[in-house]
Amino acid sequence: MKFKLFINPNSQEIVEATVHRKSNFSTQLEQFVLSNGNSNEIPAYDDKDLIMLNLENIIMFTIIENKVFAICNNKQYHIRKRLYQIEDTLSTNFWRINKSTIINRSYIDQFKETKTSGVNVIMTNGLSDYVSRRCFSKIRKELN
Repeated sequence: MKFKLFINPNSQEIVEATVHRKSNFSTQLEQFVLSNGNSNEIPAYDDKDLIMLNLENIIMFTIIENKVFAICNNKQYHIRKRLYQIEDTLSTNFWRINKSTIINRSYIDQFKETKTSGVNVIMTNGLSDYVSRRCFSKIRKELN
């Protein structure tokens, strides 16, 4: 493998890689290059295609069948990171509401009490999920 770096302040930045076949390393390199410099986007997969999702458009991150998904307008995109890794990169506009879900507080419609003294959050697109007591106490402190 060869590596070349050309520094020219007057030139547009281009990252070009020539590989024999797509591998885990080339996919990680692609994600790094696409996300670097724009921390408001996250790499996601729509079927097999890699796309960059704007964080403002994401309603929630949730775990479905042991995989992390970003939900935007009732469409699911697979995220190839763990939830805690995503949480570390998110702004304060996102709240962890339980072990398997992070929500965008811009899309909260209401909090609703359940019959068992729990709390559910209902999002503007109609999705709802339970809020753990530990997480709800943190959210309540932040709201007050």
